[in-house]
Amino acid sequence: MIVPMTRYSVLVFHRDFAAFMEKLQEEGLLDIRQNEVHTPQADTEFYPILQRIEKVQRAFKLEAKELKEPKGQLTEVSVDMAAVTDGESYLAKAESALADKKELTARIAESKAALKKAEIWGEFDKDKLSRLQKESGLRLVPASMSEKYFPQGEALAALPVEEIGRESGSVYFVYVCPLEEAQGLTAESLSAIMGASVSLCELPARTAAQWKEKIRQEELDLAVSRAVIRFLLERQEILKSYKTDLMNRLEYKTVSLNVPEEAEGSLRFIEGFLPTEKCEVFEEFLNREMVVYESVAAEKLPEEETPRIPVLLRNNRFAKLFEPITLLFSLPNYREIDLTPMLAPFFMAFFGFCFGDAGYGLLLIAIGLVLSKKLPESYKGFAWLAFWFGVSTVIFGGLSGTFFGISLVEIEALGKVRDYIFDSNKMMTLSLVIGGVQILFGMVMNVLRITKEQGFKYALSKVGWLAIIVCGGLLVGAPMMGITLPAAACYPLYVLVGMGALLAFFYNSPGKNPFLNLGLGLWDTYNTATGLVGDLLSYIRLFALGLTGGILGAVFNELAVTAGTGIGVPVVSQLIMLVILLFGHSLNIALCALGSVVHPLRLTFVEFYKNAGFEGGGKPYRPFSIQH
Repeated sequence: MIVPMTRYSVLVFHRDFAAFMEKLQEEGLLDIRQNEVHTPQADTEFYPILQRIEKVQRAFKLEAKELKEPKGQLTEVSVDMAAVTDGESYLAKAESALADKKELTARIAESKAALKKAEIWGEFDKDKLSRLQKESGLRLVPASMSEKYFPQGEALAALPVEEIGRESGSVYFVYVCPLEEAQGLTAESLSAIMGASVSLCELPARTAAQWKEKIRQEELDLAVSRAVIRFLLERQEILKSYKTDLMNRLEYKTVSLNVPEEAEGSLRFIEGFLPTEKCEVFEEFLNREMVVYESVAAEKLPEEETPRIPVLLRNNRFAKLFEPITLLFSLPNYREIDLTPMLAPFFMAFFGFCFGDAGYGLLLIAIGLVLSKKLPESYKGFAWLAFWFGVSTVIFGGLSGTFFGISLVEIEALGKVRDYIFDSNKMMTLSLVIGGVQILFGMVMNVLRITKEQGFKYALSKVGWLAIIVCGGLLVGAPMMGITLPAAACYPLYVLVGMGALLAFFYNSPGKNPFLNLGLGLWDTYNTATGLVGDLLSYIRLFALGLTGGILGAVFNELAVTAGTGIGVPVVSQLIMLVILLFGHSLNIALCALGSVVHPLRLTFVEFYKNAGFEGGGKPYRPFSIQH
């Protein structure tokens, strides 16, 4: 059901405007509809800070998973952080800690890579090495080459070369030569001496021991940064409160800047909507503030105002579970009928038909009941949705006779119960019957919609088509099913079909020329006939998906039994059977769940919405209020 709305137009003196807007935000009732001159994304005061907060919160979600150190380490950090109580300082400290952690992590990775290279050259003193080279007049030229071509035995002994180490198929060595030769030595000239390609190297800036010490210090610094982050994670309420305050201030600024000025800037004109049931409370507030206002019921506004009227849905506990499905497509506009209560039972039935396995349905029921106890209040609706989907799956899985891929028809112990299980032909017929019922129901909803928006006479042609389809269907379908209708019932049906044809062909556009209506009626006949046939055939997918899930479950059962009996080893056989059953049915459940959501969505948003004449485009009711 769409909650009735009332539009309020309020005039406020410019000097009282700021104070009035603050009180209006505290009231949290009016959905202010103004032309957006200033948008939140264009704001330069609050929006950039909110983006920084979003970035920190996303990073903190990852950090919460990574931080495994027990609480109590580095307690001196908590003492240093004790002054962080406001959101601004918290945000700055969080950004700094995250940046430090990122930088230190990168530096440690670089240091470890450098350590790996330094370990090849071993421990040495650069100063002593430099002094030794100066005193001896010799130079040690570090280089590397492929292990495959490195000289061996006498060839190596004949060269002024000393091997230092090997790694990853390369040999690292020093070439000893006089200073004069070293100054002109290149990779090419050394390659000629060694008889194979050589790469010149540089001695590491630090020894392995020095790199290890550097890494140790960097890891200590990283531990401090992680402790700071842990400290901040434990106090995220500070950041959340800061974000909420900023969002409230941003909304206040955005709405205030979009309120137009009147009377050369001396007045502000505020226009918005709120549920009619809250008008009394709101008018008491307006009267206390002593402002000029006018109210108009949204139903009395002209047609062109419809897109501006916000929509608030209110349904019973069962239908409310399906509102997220409605929102996937679009809210109805204010003058339409809320189709959520109408699509709920059909969507639930479609899901069960597609899932098509009573065993899987029991799993869904169990999962829904468990999650309804575990999930936060705002998510419990999804748990109960899973529960009702499970109920529907048990019903349709029982009709098709499938339980975890096992065909119940083949179980002798069920006795006469097997007579009530539908075969493939009956299940296909059932899918078409359910589809036909939903299509007709959609056409009825279209009649009600047109009647509400334009008047009953504009819906008469749709009533005519309903009479043709229903009464004609009875006259044609009853004999096909072996049912003989008495003449007393047939004649009224013929009359209704004839009256329906007159309405469909000659009253499809009230007030227009009858011959023009006839032409439009013929065109409408072609569209309706082809459209209805195509729409009805679309519902066969319900049967096809349910049948596919049952077959796939049976295949995995057969694979498990075959693999288990083929091995013949008692314990191993059972384990293999269990693995195949768990993997196979888990995969089948995932595939069935996907199909059982996607295809009912398609049938709802295409077939049902089209026949119901759904337009959509409604904007949700969002009052100008303070978030908590």
